[in-house]
Amino acid sequence: MAARTLSTRALNRALLARQLLLQRKRLSVPQAVHALAGLQSQEPRDPHVALWSRLSGFTSLRLHTAAAKREVVRGTLLRGTIHTVSAEDYLAFRRLLQPVLDRELKAHAHLAGGFEMPALEAAARELLARGPLNAQQIGEALGATFPKAGKEGLARWVRTCIPLAMVPGDERWGYSRPPRFLPADDWLGEALSQATPLSALLLRGLAAMGPASAADLRCWCGLGGTAKALEDLRPQLRTFQDEQGRELFDLPQAPRPRADTPAPARLLPEYDNCLLSHEDRTRIVPAEHAARFAMGPNGRRPRAVLVDGFVRAGWQMQVEKGLATLSIEPFERLSADAVQQVEEVADALVRFMEPDADRYAVTWLTVPRAR
Repeated sequence: MAARTLSTRALNRALLARQLLLQRKRLSVPQAVHALAGLQSQEPRDPHVALWSRLSGFTSLRLHTAAAKREVVRGTLLRGTIHTVSAEDYLAFRRLLQPVLDRELKAHAHLAGGFEMPALEAAARELLARGPLNAQQIGEALGATFPKAGKEGLARWVRTCIPLAMVPGDERWGYSRPPRFLPADDWLGEALSQATPLSALLLRGLAAMGPASAADLRCWCGLGGTAKALEDLRPQLRTFQDEQGRELFDLPQAPRPRADTPAPARLLPEYDNCLLSHEDRTRIVPAEHAARFAMGPNGRRPRAVLVDGFVRAGWQMQVEKGLATLSIEPFERLSADAVQQVEEVADALVRFMEPDADRYAVTWLTVPRAR
């Protein structure tokens, strides 16, 4: 029997449901972060914006508390990028994802001279046992032990080859810039798993991002071998196809809402996983807006405004002389109702992000002519 075809809107609603974007939920921070399979966190404030958009009554203190209690941890994980994840997921998957980081090291092989990795790891762990340090401090301190190695190379190899957790502090967004590190097993008080199978990671990916193809899951985690692992999992999964005929896999009981389920306006942080975790992103970024939403030469991309579940505008924020302004740039004509929805959520977000501002404003960079 032919697999059921899921429309782009049906895939959109499934993704929004898994990503807690159809309605705000009453979950603890660790529960939410686990359900989302982590939050990309290059920018320290991004996970705060992501959780504010998903949880009822979210305050930054809730994330600060979860990090301080070591229920969530910030470190390098999926795609070799910085994520805030549940301690459970970090312990389970960090070693499994090491090959992604190893590929990055190959691009910096010229920095590897002057040390042997076992000796460097031992020296780094002895150094960090005295307390957390940032990358520059790690490189400078280890330079005395490995004088033939460059400080940049020492710091890079330590950060990439040793699973490190970023240590939270008292800053507004919870982490210093530059961040300070400790070995993750020391910070969490538990050894990292050495034997988690790829299949376990893919099941977590399907729960948070499915239905998905093998290529989507490879894009999500950065690891190869997803097609074979999905074949092994096939008996316990459901299969579908998208409108282009690509095979999609999913958990049998995962939510797949009707395509006409209402989706409220949402403002997302710059690096939100629901925008970056599929090879085919048309389920949330319309093809006609892909170029405007692409990453620029500086590695940055517009922050996304979801209208009816899809990226239809970008946003930015600035604070000047006590005035916090959130500016929206529509990518297409928006209805009057959509404009009102976006303005309401934007006004609430700018107040959340800048509680110390004297005044607040929401502006449009171009007029969102009603359709």
